[in-house]
Amino acid sequence: MSSKVINPCTRCGKERIEGKKWKEEVATFFGTSTIIHTDTVCPDKECQKIVEEKLEALKQKSDELKQEKQKKLDIATAARKAKALQNLKN
Repeated sequence: MSSKVINPCTRCGKERIEGKKWKEEVATFFGTSTIIHTDTVCPDKECQKIVEEKLEALKQKSDELKQEKQKKLDIATAARKAKALQNLKN
């Protein structure tokens, strides 16, 4: 009994195809494991370009949000340290 995996394009709904496949050797506690990576792409090249552009925009937005969050954490940490130093002086 075999089942077909359904992997539609997120934009147009066409069945995605295998685009790139590569192997990676990873050292583990018990030895070496081989991991096989497979990228699937939309068979429509124009659609795939649009999907990749949208994914890149989402990644950039996510990276910007992470940077803003880190800046806020850094400012909060600096403020706590300054307050602690002020309390020690008093």
